[in-house]
Amino acid sequence: MIECNLQLTDDWTLKPFSEEDLEKLKTYKPNQVLRVKLWGIKKLRSYRQLKGYWAACKTVAANTEKAGWQTKKHVDFQLRVALRFYDPDLIIALPDGSVAFSYRSISFKNLVHIEACSYFSKAFELMADVLGISVKKLLKERK
Repeated sequence: MIECNLQLTDDWTLKPFSEEDLEKLKTYKPNQVLRVKLWGIKKLRSYRQLKGYWAACKTVAANTEKAGWQTKKHVDFQLRVALRFYDPDLIIALPDGSVAFSYRSISFKNLVHIEACSYFSKAFELMADVLGISVKKLLKERK
C-alpha cells in the first residue's frame, strides 16, 4: 500500500500531484485497477514545505552529536516531544503513575495547512537552536 497525492483535473482525471507521487504510482502497472480511499484538502498543504522540513531534519541529524537526534526520524520525534505535538484525546495514564502520549502525524491527511505552518515554524526554530545557528541559515543549509 502506498500513500500519494493526486489532483483532480477539469476533465475529471486524477493525476499525480508531484514527481514523488508519480514515482510512488509507478509501483503499479499501467491500466491496473486500484482500490483507493479519497478525501479532499480544502487548503492545499505545501509539498515543498514538507520536503524542506524533512531536509532540515536530515541536516540536523548529520550535524549534531546529541543523543536521540542521529537520524531524520529521530529528529522528527524529538521535535514532536519538545513541541508537545500530541493528541490530547490519546493521553494514557499508566498504573505506575507515568503518562504515555500519542504524537500527532504531520501527514497531509492529518494536518491542515495553517496548523502545519505553525508547527513547521516552531520546529525550524528548535532545529536551529540545536545546531546553534539562525533559522535563516538552517533553511539555507538544509540538504
